[in-house]
Amino acid sequence: MSYGAFLDAVRERGGYTADEADAATRAVLAALGTRLTPDAAGRLAEQMPEPLADPVNDAEAAARDWGVRRFIAQVAGLTGQDEEGARVAAHAVLSALAGYLGREERDLLLSRLPVEYAVLFGHPEPAR
Repeated sequence: MSYGAFLDAVRERGGYTADEADAATRAVLAALGTRLTPDAAGRLAEQMPEPLADPVNDAEAAARDWGVRRFIAQVAGLTGQDEEGARVAAHAVLSALAGYLGREERDLLLSRLPVEYAVLFGHPEPAR
């Protein structure tokens, strides 16, 4: 999937304009990159279309141990949206990401996150 196709998927899922989809995607991927360990973020970044690898790969030395509520709050801070808008953005981007990744990679990524993240990825039953 190309960068444009990924953004189209986010735009469609979130009801965004092209610019809004780009901003939401970068914010959610940046928050996800910070939530993951640097190794996991690097692995995900390698699979992302350019230029979406950069926000994922800007992870810090230690992963943040955020549950979904704190993750949504982080996305809200990055996007300037309220909690509901940030939840829509997170779901739009992460469900597009789940469709982008192969099943094995998606399941590996979900296994590195708390179970409640599965809903944001559009998978209410986590693959463990």
